[in-house]
Amino acid sequence: MMTFLLPTTPGHVEPDIPVGYALRPIHVFDKERLKKVGLVLPDSDDIDQWLRQQSEKVKNQVADFGRAEEARHSTRKPTEETIGPLAAKPPSSSSNFSTSNRAYRDAREDLKTDYDESALHLPVLDQSGIAQVQVYAWDEPLKLIAQGGPLTPDRRLAERDQGLFEKLRPLGAFRRLCHRATYPDTLTALGELGLQQPHFSDVIDFVRARIALAREVASPLLLPPILLAGPPGVGKTHFSLALAKAMQRPVRRHSFDADQTSSALTGSDRHWSNTKPGLVFEAICLGEQADPVILLDELDKAVGNSDRNNALGPLHSLLEPVTSRDVVDLSVGIRFDASHVFWVATANELRKIPEPIQSRFKVFNLQTPTACQALDLARAVVGAVHKRFPDFEAPPKHFASLVAHLTPREQTQALEQAFALAAINARRHLVRQDLPAEVLQEQGDGMGKKPRLH
Repeated sequence: MMTFLLPTTPGHVEPDIPVGYALRPIHVFDKERLKKVGLVLPDSDDIDQWLRQQSEKVKNQVADFGRAEEARHSTRKPTEETIGPLAAKPPSSSSNFSTSNRAYRDAREDLKTDYDESALHLPVLDQSGIAQVQVYAWDEPLKLIAQGGPLTPDRRLAERDQGLFEKLRPLGAFRRLCHRATYPDTLTALGELGLQQPHFSDVIDFVRARIALAREVASPLLLPPILLAGPPGVGKTHFSLALAKAMQRPVRRHSFDADQTSSALTGSDRHWSNTKPGLVFEAICLGEQADPVILLDELDKAVGNSDRNNALGPLHSLLEPVTSRDVVDLSVGIRFDASHVFWVATANELRKIPEPIQSRFKVFNLQTPTACQALDLARAVVGAVHKRFPDFEAPPKHFASLVAHLTPREQTQALEQAFALAAINARRHLVRQDLPAEVLQEQGDGMGKKPRLH
């Protein structure tokens, strides 16, 4: 079946492969270690079936070894998990889990088996266009059911932790990354975004250059945090959401206009009765991707004087490439990797943002768009709103000029009202009078004067 064995060590040069044969990667379990080797095998269905059987055999060997190791350690000490502060307290009756019961051991075994299987398939997934990265240690979720036992007398908190564990369990320790195969589509989408919102061309050029570099070296895309600073109404938030869409990434938005504590990002302390996880944990650990866009909207409006109440405090570590690899959510106690997040912040007044925070961003100072740029932006907003109401005909082209003097938020509100009025009148097309009267009045009053552009 096999012709010869190929080591997969760095620098190894592959010999010529005969016609009808192929180099096939395979994992073997030897001397308590998982190794990857390459085999030159006949290219046939029988070999494919053998490889699948071999893969299943290796997975069973790894699982058997893990169980044997766990049993060996358990004969030397009561239970590995109850050492330390847990051993000083009896199990709590407030939870169905404790670190010594069968459910905990089964959960631990399932997590390890799933982790080994996922790690085994990473190369195959990458070749098929699916990139994944580990965001926390395979056993981190076990902290939730351990805390739900001796450490958590609060029944509601124990139930919450158990519910979070059940959500994390099927997700595993790996999350997707935007694969390099998507880079061409992303570059095309960014080019279209540049035509729609030309006053953000510097930002778009910056992102496109980083994508081109990542594609050239065939590596994951890592973008530094960016801060969009400019007067109200230039479309900073609207652009940020469009940027996330062009990059095919999920986006989580957090507004600082009413935020006064650090708990929103990294969770609140467990001793509070209303403790809950932070936005970063939810976006990464409870999400499906390791590289979401997190939008920090109106960063200059964050307030707080003490360390505990400083809403910007967590950003000192979250925005740093090294420290963001080891983030702890205070509410759940899980350590995870947030280094793949693309942080986008907006602000009206840079002077209100502390210098240590500013220094962690690539800052873009935006100007009020010109008349032509404002019209391009209005066309983009009209198109985006129309996509939400596909049963209607596209608005007439002159609608963009009727709302171009408004901010993107005001444009959206006016167009939504126009579609609603058309629906009331049993029409599937818009007419000028569907726009709010005050919008038309402002547009009319501005005729012959310098337009109020945003």
